[in-house]
Amino acid sequence: MKNKLVLLTNDDGVKSQGLNSLREEVNKIANVVCFAPAEPSSAVSKSLTFHKPIRFFTINYKDGSVGYSTTGSPADNVFVGFHVLKKKPDLVISGINYGDNSSIHSILTSGTCAAAFEAAFNQVPAIAFSTDVTDDAQLMDQRGIDFDNIAKISAEIVKIVLELDWPENLAFLNVNYPKEITKDTQVFITSPTLYKYDNYMVEKSDPRNLPYLWLWGEKKKSFTENTDSWAVTEMNGISISPISLDLYRKSEPATKMMEILQDQIRKNLI
Repeated sequence: MKNKLVLLTNDDGVKSQGLNSLREEVNKIANVVCFAPAEPSSAVSKSLTFHKPIRFFTINYKDGSVGYSTTGSPADNVFVGFHVLKKKPDLVISGINYGDNSSIHSILTSGTCAAAFEAAFNQVPAIAFSTDVTDDAQLMDQRGIDFDNIAKISAEIVKIVLELDWPENLAFLNVNYPKEITKDTQVFITSPTLYKYDNYMVEKSDPRNLPYLWLWGEKKKSFTENTDSWAVTEMNGISISPISLDLYRKSEPATKMMEILQDQIRKNLI
């Protein structure tokens, strides 16, 4: 197992507790090389840096291993890793994110999941790890989470995945943990719910009395059974969602709409 190469990244930054706890645990079973953003990069989605150079700097860990801090996004870090390593790893893991990434809205917004998406686009298996936080948690101050315990569980998941054949149509696994994990915590195989927050803008004034906006939101009170947010929020369980890259879904109403659209375009263009 130690001959397996794992690329580790995240979106909370190279100094985050979740990243470093995960690195220490997975390093016990595989060869882990960390490539992570120098600064927090939450909610940047799958951004790639085209308009400026990406800088990368070596990190020498106490255990003698080497990692890298970069000025790029989480998705950038996957490409930086491919370049520095001179080959693709056996697995990309991203996290442990401070804040769960359940729901389609969060998956498409998350930098954590973006790194897993980028791995999938490059035919590399990937897992995104995230954990729910308390309502009074502050993203800048990662408190109240037992990252060491979550990292141990995550390392077991990584070990199992490295021993299995990766399905052809599977992009990545999206793993979300509840606030607290006990021996009674259940594991659910889930599908993503659509969204978990009702988002809105808060408008206020700065000291110069100029208006500014701050994006905020309230978490929904209930979710459809067997979805990721339901498992984490309502059941206090661990959610594992298999994520696909297939964004196309054919349905009868959609097919009828496409036929009308195609017909109208032909009439107007020909």
